[in-house]
Amino acid sequence: MSVDPESERENAAESDERLARLAQRAVTAFREENSEAYEELVRAFDGRAADLAVFGHGRFNVAVRDGEVVVAPHPRGGGDIARGAIYPETLMAIAEGRTTPLEAHFKGDLIARAPSADLHLAYGYFVKFADRALRSERLRELLEEFRRQVG
Repeated sequence: MSVDPESERENAAESDERLARLAQRAVTAFREENSEAYEELVRAFDGRAADLAVFGHGRFNVAVRDGEVVVAPHPRGGGDIARGAIYPETLMAIAEGRTTPLEAHFKGDLIARAPSADLHLAYGYFVKFADRALRSERLRELLEEFRRQVG
């Protein structure tokens, strides 16, 4: 059975759009529930961007500029941009507190490419704010929506 390349590109674009919308909603929920933490993160990562992927489910770009986190449905690419990829089940395990990003990385279930200082900075903020995210009812609802999307 042959797959139409145009149809495949459209499906991938729709997946990217859906994933980016969900990621933007998560950013908005975090900002509304944790405004001081959000502002701290924005200051720390101002001017940085990353192309992110959930294996088999889509890709998007997240950038911090002008005091906001902006999520766009298509990777930007380029040599100066950080990259990350994760399996959906690993994302859920991290979000539910069953594993850590470091454990997932060493198992090969999470890939992160960026300058070492940026990776350390990101991990430090993850540790600092993870508990807030785990307790957020809105973020838990978005995780459930993600779980339904990825099956």
